[in-house]
Amino acid sequence: MDSYQRILVVVDEHDFTLKGISRAAYIAGKNHAAVIVMMLEHGNTVNRLLDAFEVKTESAKPSTLEEKYYCLHEFTKKAAHTGINISMASISCHSSDDVLQFCLDFKVDAVVVSASRHKMWDWLTIKPLDLRLVRESDQPVFVVKDHPWQPGGHILSFVEPCCEDEDHKSLNSTVLQTSAHFSHLLQGDCHLIDCFYGDNPSISFHLENDQRTNQQHHIEKLSNCLSQYHLDSRGGNDNNSLLHVAKALPEDAIESVAKEVDSELVIVGDFGHQGLLNNMCGNIAELVIERINCDLLVVKPQSMH
Repeated sequence: MDSYQRILVVVDEHDFTLKGISRAAYIAGKNHAAVIVMMLEHGNTVNRLLDAFEVKTESAKPSTLEEKYYCLHEFTKKAAHTGINISMASISCHSSDDVLQFCLDFKVDAVVVSASRHKMWDWLTIKPLDLRLVRESDQPVFVVKDHPWQPGGHILSFVEPCCEDEDHKSLNSTVLQTSAHFSHLLQGDCHLIDCFYGDNPSISFHLENDQRTNQQHHIEKLSNCLSQYHLDSRGGNDNNSLLHVAKALPEDAIESVAKEVDSELVIVGDFGHQGLLNNMCGNIAELVIERINCDLLVVKPQSMH
C-alpha cells in the first residue's frame, strides 16, 4: 500500500487542532509522501450556531480565522524544514463537496481529519466533518484522535474472511494489504477481528451445519489471513493471540478489543452508502468513531479510487 503518496489533511475551522497534520507528517516522514493542508471554513451563521452550543474553556488556542491560518503556516514551515514535503492548499474550502472535488482534481490517495467533538453537533442537522468524509469519500479516510502512535504498537483490523462474494473478498484484501503496510510503518503487530452471530433458533431457515456460525472455522480463516499477508508475529509463535473472533455486533467487538490490546489504529473497510436505509442506519466505521480512543482508518474498495 505504498500508494499513500499524496495525503490531504483537512482542518475544520471550528474544531481547530493540529493533530491531523501531525499524524500526516509522521506518515510522510516514514514513506516520503507529500502532504497538502486545507482549512474547512464555515459561514458566519454556522459558526454562531456552533459557538452557542460549545462549552467555553480557557485555552490559548487561536480564535480568529487569521490566527488559525497563521498556526497552520507556521506548522507546515517547521515540518518542511525537517525534510517533509508539506504545503498549504491554494484553494479555499467551504464544504465536504469542495474537499471531495479537490481529491479528484489533485489525485489524493488518502484524507486525514481530526475526530470532531460530536456532542457539539448533536443539536444541528449538519454532520461533522469526519462523519461526512467517512460517508462520502472514495479515498481512504484517517480519523485522528489523541492516542499517540508508538513504535511497536498494535493495529486492529476488522475483516470478514468467511464472506464468499467477490466484493467482500476484494475489500478484505484491501484491508489486509493496508494492515501489512501500517504494521511495517509502526514496526508493530496486527490483530485481526471477525464477528459472527451464532445459532439463532428464532431464524427458521438457518442451516444447522452452517460453518459461518462455527467459531473455529472463523479462527482458521483469520489464521490463513495472517500467514497470507505476512502478519504473523515476529517469532512465529503465539499467533492465536493476534486473532479475535467475537459472537457480537462488530461495533461492540471492535470497541472491546481495541481497548483490550490498546491499539494505536483500527482499520475497517467500507463500501460507501447506497440507498436510504444505509444513510439512516450508518455503517461500522461511523458507529465506532466515537467508541474507540485511537485512530480509525476507513479503507474503500480499490475500484472507488
